[in-house]
Amino acid sequence: MLKLAAATLRHRLIGFAGAFAALALGTTMIGMMALTLAATLGTPHPGPQRFAATPAVVVPLGFEGEPMKAPAVLPADVVAKVTAAGRATPDRTFPVRLASGPAQTSGHPWSSAASAGYRLVVGRGPGAADEIVVGGGSAASVGRRAEVATPDGVRDYRVVGVTGAAWFEHAVFFSDAEAARLSPGVNALATDQDPHRLAALVGARATVLTGHARTQIDPDDTGGSAELANAQGMAGSTTGLAVFVAVFVVVATFAFAAEQRRRELALLRLVGAAPGQVRRMVLGEALLVGLAAAFTGCVLAPFGTVPLRSWMVGHDVAPTWFAIPVTVVPLLIAFVVGVAAALAGAAATLLRVSLIRPVEVMRDSAVERRALTPVRLLLGTGMLAGAVIAGIQISRTTPYLAATVRKYEAVPVLYVGAVALLAPVLLPPVTRLLIRPLRGSAKAGPLLVRENILASRRRTVAIVTPVVLAVGLVGTLLTLQRSADATTLVRQRQEIRATAVVQPGGGGEIDARTLARLRAVPGIDITPVTTMNVRIGTVHGEQIDSLTTTVVPPKALGRSIRPPVRSGSLTALPENFLVIDQHAADSDDLSVGGHVVALLPSGRRLPMVIAAVVARGLHGDDTYASSALTGTTTANQVYLDSSGPLDTAAVDRALAGTGARVMRYDAFLDAERSSAERQANNAAVVILGITLAYALIAIANTLVMAMAGRRREFALLGLAGSARGQIVRVCAAESAIAVVIGTALAAAATALAAITQHVSLAKLATSAPTVVAWPEIGGAIALCALIAVATASASTWRATRRRAIEAAGLPR
Repeated sequence: MLKLAAATLRHRLIGFAGAFAALALGTTMIGMMALTLAATLGTPHPGPQRFAATPAVVVPLGFEGEPMKAPAVLPADVVAKVTAAGRATPDRTFPVRLASGPAQTSGHPWSSAASAGYRLVVGRGPGAADEIVVGGGSAASVGRRAEVATPDGVRDYRVVGVTGAAWFEHAVFFSDAEAARLSPGVNALATDQDPHRLAALVGARATVLTGHARTQIDPDDTGGSAELANAQGMAGSTTGLAVFVAVFVVVATFAFAAEQRRRELALLRLVGAAPGQVRRMVLGEALLVGLAAAFTGCVLAPFGTVPLRSWMVGHDVAPTWFAIPVTVVPLLIAFVVGVAAALAGAAATLLRVSLIRPVEVMRDSAVERRALTPVRLLLGTGMLAGAVIAGIQISRTTPYLAATVRKYEAVPVLYVGAVALLAPVLLPPVTRLLIRPLRGSAKAGPLLVRENILASRRRTVAIVTPVVLAVGLVGTLLTLQRSADATTLVRQRQEIRATAVVQPGGGGEIDARTLARLRAVPGIDITPVTTMNVRIGTVHGEQIDSLTTTVVPPKALGRSIRPPVRSGSLTALPENFLVIDQHAADSDDLSVGGHVVALLPSGRRLPMVIAAVVARGLHGDDTYASSALTGTTTANQVYLDSSGPLDTAAVDRALAGTGARVMRYDAFLDAERSSAERQANNAAVVILGITLAYALIAIANTLVMAMAGRRREFALLGLAGSARGQIVRVCAAESAIAVVIGTALAAAATALAAITQHVSLAKLATSAPTVVAWPEIGGAIALCALIAVATASASTWRATRRRAIEAAGLPR
């Protein structure tokens, strides 16, 4: 039957061109995202980085002998012993910020630069207290003055040298004396002394790292994998959506192609072909088309990754060093998925093919009796049930997942898939409702439009399916993302009482002197907050968990910062309080009144008591500790609360020369919302852009196939007196109504997904809003309508270019 399938393909190239194009594009899309996903896996930069050029490193100890990074400091006596025993280079790491440089920059003494393999590109090392070397800086900056924000405030330094760039950090090097003044504690000792002798020397006061263990104190101890988290999430989501859309479109395309060949297949049955032979021929055709299309897609996929990588780097989805190499395994996976999609598309039509009777070759009716197969009904019902069950389960047990669309993505995708599969069931009532205005028309055009849509349900479903996918995925994913972002801001507004917010310039910190000047401003209360990672453990030194903790003044909790309390109280807090969220309480088996030991980033160990348990954070830990106990003197941001009008001039004077800025709290929340929208739009460009493009091409592809198969119908209309322009307008109207039907079904899927998400979000914040992505939905609808009408018009014009009597196959 493969020979017959090959012969059929040769004589029906135009008929199979649509299936080939859909499958080739789908394989290209899957191959691109599979290559991108593969590039984000593994360890891009294996081995030590920060201390790659030194044999051994002495670092502070945490719980259970675990090494600690900066700002943890070594005990002074350990530093003295190791330095006295042999050559050892102290390393200090502290936050700094160049006025025109990246927000996250680390300061180091120049003597430790060699430990990370830094080499001067131009200039010399710093000698004086006001000299610096910039890692990865511009050679033109040498000799110029630069403002640098340090733990001691903003100072003016002269750039005397530039080193090559390092992927793992942005660095500024000071003279050893200046680095020691800015950061007195030693964070690590790089040495070439014997590790065994060092271990005996430091005992239980520190730990010695050698070999691969040195990666544990790298800025990114995952070897670059952590920096690729956003890229990996985007690539994973897009790959899943690509497979989902490709399989749906390919199945619909093959099913429609088989329907167009119904009389041809009936003729084969009439001349003696058994149902099994016809099925094997159809599978053989699908296999040949699938092999050719999948191979073409795999060849094109690497070319598509070039602009994709540039976009990801340009929009901060991936770091600048990210690369997408061409590897065999992702392309092989894309090839297999492409061929499997072709076979699945053909397999979905086998039952229908088996039921074709030889007598149908004599039938000339275009009326379809059934557009929904049992398999499609079963899959559609299953996906709908799965979406409902998943939504209910999440709302009951883990409602916070609804605040992160990447983790909640399965629910909207299931709804869209269910509506697309059940389109044949939903099509008649929706169509009759939408074309009701045409019933009263006695004109031939509206009558033809109405009857053609109702009579050709399979053709209409083939056009509607990609519209549902395009508009439905754009509508559900963006609406759910914006609703989640809006709920986060609503909860933030409910939990924070503030008139204004002070933020440091460039993402640094607000130093102690600036905080003191702010406290001196009359008429305002200030609440400095600092975020740090705190490890908690038992009194016996066993680690329990690692928590991202907000360090605040004790009086701020319950007054300016008011998280929802689940147990305990935020009033009359003890000096050594620790407030944890529900997630930490449940996962670590902790409760109010429990005692733990907190290990601060500096290495200090503090006994703490759990004073309260609050609601879980929407995007991570929501825990609090006392700034009075931790000794925190700087802040990531400061909340200002004023009972009367805020004296912004006095606040500006207090912030003068620091680079920090003050914003009204409402304006701050608006900026947060805008930032969230930009991030959502960035994700949508890749995740939904590729999917939308594929759906649009599928719409055009289906319409080209449909109009090519209606030549005889158009010819008969021409013989009946219809002008060529009238036929074109009828087909354009049919396609436009199909887009409207698909939009209505997509709107149903979006509404179901939004309602399901709202049930979960309502448990996280009162008055959780639902924000519909109207502009993007409208854009998707407009694109679908434009492509559908333009393709239908052009294809119909081409199909009616022959004389009607010739196209109808009648004798002249």
